[in-house]
Amino acid sequence: MTTRVLLAEDNASLAQALETFLAGQGLTVVTAPTGIEALRLLAGSDIDLLLLDLRLPGVSGVEILQKIRKSPRWATLPVIIMSGVYKGESYVEGARRLGVKYYLEKPFTREAFLQAVQGALAAAGTSAPAAPPPIFELLADIYGGKRTGTLALPKGSPVVFVNGEPLTFLSRGRDDFASWLAGRGKIGPDDLQLVVASGEGRIFLTQAGLVPYEELVEESRLFLTRRLLDALEANEPAGFHEEAAEPELPLVPLSVPRLLYEAARGGAGRIGIDAFLARNATRYPARTTLFFRRANLTTLRQEDIELLEQVNGARSLGEIATGHPGHEAGAFFRYLHLLGMIEFTDAPTGDAAPDFPQKRLFNRPLEELPLGEDDKVDFEDVVEEVAETVEIAVGDTGMAAPLSSVEIGFEQAVQRDHAFIKDKNYYELFGLTSSSFSFDALKEAYFAKTRQYSPEKFMELSGTTMAMAQDVLAHYANAYNTLSSVVAKERYDEMLNAGKVVGLGGKQDDRLQAKIQFQSGQVFLDMGEYDNAEKTLQDAYTLEPDNPLHCAYLGWAIYRNPANRNSRTAQERARTLLGKSLQYGKHAEAFAFRGMMLLDEGRDGLAEGEFQKALRINPREATARKGLQQLTEKREAEKKGLFRKFFG
Repeated sequence: MTTRVLLAEDNASLAQALETFLAGQGLTVVTAPTGIEALRLLAGSDIDLLLLDLRLPGVSGVEILQKIRKSPRWATLPVIIMSGVYKGESYVEGARRLGVKYYLEKPFTREAFLQAVQGALAAAGTSAPAAPPPIFELLADIYGGKRTGTLALPKGSPVVFVNGEPLTFLSRGRDDFASWLAGRGKIGPDDLQLVVASGEGRIFLTQAGLVPYEELVEESRLFLTRRLLDALEANEPAGFHEEAAEPELPLVPLSVPRLLYEAARGGAGRIGIDAFLARNATRYPARTTLFFRRANLTTLRQEDIELLEQVNGARSLGEIATGHPGHEAGAFFRYLHLLGMIEFTDAPTGDAAPDFPQKRLFNRPLEELPLGEDDKVDFEDVVEEVAETVEIAVGDTGMAAPLSSVEIGFEQAVQRDHAFIKDKNYYELFGLTSSSFSFDALKEAYFAKTRQYSPEKFMELSGTTMAMAQDVLAHYANAYNTLSSVVAKERYDEMLNAGKVVGLGGKQDDRLQAKIQFQSGQVFLDMGEYDNAEKTLQDAYTLEPDNPLHCAYLGWAIYRNPANRNSRTAQERARTLLGKSLQYGKHAEAFAFRGMMLLDEGRDGLAEGEFQKALRINPREATARKGLQQLTEKREAEKKGLFRKFFG
């Protein structure tokens, strides 16, 4: 049964403080600023305790006490007198003769006030309500029960909840939010006094031209977030009244799961953790159906994701928490348990299944994909990418004219060309030098070299010589494609000048071409030319598909290319290539690229883990450093209440 207290006090600030304190003790409080209002409430309500100021306007507290003692209904009502005027033992003795056991002289302490309230209720046979739960548990209960009402904290503005989540706070007539703004330099001291004296809600700040509306919203969100996190950290007592309150504008909704998680991470809610761990160490945590409803509402840190992944109903809490700081693991599992996301059983069991279609759990470790054929380029992709180059190389009519009778046989010509290309660089292959190079000369020389390699002539060749002819054409094509691209040619010239280019032939030529295309792709990426980057890196990957860096950079180029932004297939291929890269070899770039993808998805905990892996390999890795900087800035913004991503 609810215990109702009538607080008859004309001092508004004192009445507010006492009301909040009593609400935190689980009591329902009604207030009366005048003697007439106090009598009206007594006549029309069931009251269990009267807190009476003797100096009330209209009808004094002494008169009220005389009237109720003459009424059969209120003759035995427990009364606590609070007085700052009528002092002296004679008044105390007079109050005792009227059945008043507790007489508090202002100012009184919180402890003396609580002792008087509890004693008066106990003497009247009305049991005082049990001590309220810690605010950590209270918020979880409000959220889980989708309760609507007002959360009263020991000091400051009450918080309005709707369907279990904070929607706004009531600052009207209070100075805490205005003082917050003044402390942050948003308003001046004179403005602070103006706002408090007006008795208006927060929207008055914009109406009066003191704070722009958008800034008022952000400051309100920041204030409410900080207020709740501070209360969680201090584990302050709080009370909740399930009575709808008129919301005060602007509305600033927050997420309870996110607040509780951040509080648990910061050390709040750890009271009773030792008992929690001891009680459940040998029990088996398993996911509940609610887990799937709430798991994606919070962005977990990497270490908590790793802990969560071990929850399957078959391992005890003690086993899972081994190797992790006890209080940190305990606080995390207590958070999950309070939100109903896990349950403990005395014997191994299985996880529940979601009761709705769920595409993805954001808070889970990355899964490496097995090597397979799904990331290969199909025939249509090849045709689309190289058709234009083939048309340029082959030309149109007359390009495959038969050789004259005075020329040597085609088979001998193929063998000659195959021997010729093995000790030539790309310029020498076409009879050019880097100083005499021109694109027209390259094109003319290339056509002259390839004109004789017609399909009809290929039919004349034996198997061994046909393989030679295909090898020759591949070398010509690689050389032509490299020298005809400004960027690729520049990379090739750098290698040539450094003495890294030797005679061509076989796999060595493939590796050289792959290296040139890879370096060209890196340059295109730096320039933001994502189409060219994707094409050249695809060439490098095709030549050396098992090179982890080729996989990683191609995946990154596909992901960054604006043309692929709305292509689900392209995005999945990018992720597959990065997973494949890390299976071939652990490189800082691959971890960093994957971290940036995860950051874009809002999976901050996983992203942070990937960046840390990258920096352990290469502390200077630029993409990882940039990603961690973005994470730091994002978390700083969240600490300031800027939850734009989640509350938009």
